[in-house]
Amino acid sequence: TAYEEYKQQMEGIAAEFLERTYDPIIMDRMNHKCISSNANYMTRRMSLQLLSTILLNRSNFNVMMKYISSSQNLVTILCLLRDPSPHITLDAFQVFKIFVANPGKPPEVVKILFDNKVKLIKYLSGLHKEREGSDEQYRDEKGLVIATLEGLELES
Repeated sequence: TAYEEYKQQMEGIAAEFLERTYDPIIMDRMNHKCISSNANYMTRRMSLQLLSTILLNRSNFNVMMKYISSSQNLVTILCLLRDPSPHITLDAFQVFKIFVANPGKPPEVVKILFDNKVKLIKYLSGLHKEREGSDEQYRDEKGLVIATLEGLELES
């Protein structure tokens, strides 16, 4: 349909724009201002949801790969996983799972995940336990993240 063609065209334009302006938009504005601990609750929550949407959109593949290749970004998301708000931790999990699922993790990302593997598995095992009964997708994704972390090894 014409709408689908238009939507695809707009996603392509947006993806090009995000690639071109990655540092000022994603790093400076999103990471350092919107999802930092200094930002208010609603700003962090909406920004995390937007970040997740951007990273999971197929047309933003290059932006996603750049984001999940950064150990600094991983540390930012790990801090958000410890937020006192259950909504923030759930939104942070949606971004964290992309780091873990990446088959081509850079060595510095693997090291952070490996060094924190035991703590992460213990933490994730209890994360939003109440959701698992009613949200099959969440339960499956969380199980896959935990299994991937359990199998994580450092390359020698």
